[in-house]
Parts: sequence; structure tokens; C-alpha cells
Amino acid sequence: MSLDELKTQLAELPHELQDQLAAYLVHLRHLRSPDSLAEISSRIDDKNPASWLTVDQLREKWKD
Repeated sequence: MSLDELKTQLAELPHELQDQLAAYLVHLRHLRSPDSLAEISSRIDDKNPASWLTVDQLREKWKD
């Protein structure tokens, strides 16, 4: 199966399944990069509120 065929089939999936697939692909990407797992763990463990983003800041950051 070619990538174009795969893209066509994926476009036909229900949105919920597309979202699950997207999350799985991000998960696989993180597994390939050991540094990303360390960074995620570090950010989760950060208890300093000065390092946190507000919901509005996060939305602004995700616009790009």
C-alpha cells in the first residue's frame, strides 16, 4: 500500500479514530526520541507555578 493510498483511507475514518491515530503517531515519535521523554517528565514534575502556562497562553502557543 502506498502512502497516498493510506492517506486516502485515513481521511475516510471517523474523526474520533483519526484523533486516536494522531495521538498514537505522536507517541511513536516520542519513543524514537529519548530526550523528549526526559523533557516531558521534567515538565510534569516542575512544581514552580512561574513555569506554568495559563490556558490562554497555551491556546496562543498552539495557534501556530
